[in-house]
Amino acid sequence: MTDNSLARLAKWLRLLGYDAVVFPHEAGRAMLRLAGQENRTVLSRRIDLAKRQFSGTLFLVKDLTLAGQLKAVLERFSLKIKSDRMFTRCLACNEKLEPASKDAVRELVPLYVLENRDRFNQCPRCHKIYWTGTHPQRALKFMKQHIPNHLP
Repeated sequence: MTDNSLARLAKWLRLLGYDAVVFPHEAGRAMLRLAGQENRTVLSRRIDLAKRQFSGTLFLVKDLTLAGQLKAVLERFSLKIKSDRMFTRCLACNEKLEPASKDAVRELVPLYVLENRDRFNQCPRCHKIYWTGTHPQRALKFMKQHIPNHLP
């Protein structure tokens, strides 16, 4: 679980296939309580959280850049980047994506996409639709530039 200041980091963890929830309110006692109830690790930039009672795992992310944050979390928790896990979670709400047929998304995606893509995934919670486009290539380029030692 991340606080709002690390929402971009959470999105990247989701992109890599990791379960990453963003706490929607101000980080504090309520966030720690929820993280404890859900047995989640807390990622935060707030130093004062480390002084509070929390029986779970709390990692203070010190880097200001997304690349540095991602690298720090991957290293601290020995997370592996696996290509078969990438793009399996909704980047908006963290739910696991499910395959969707071309017919099911016909009215929901641009015609160009429908004509040029055969595989689609959909979020069962927010119903957002995903397909392979330029996003995976841009993500891979970012990772090759900033965290090349973590790539498979």
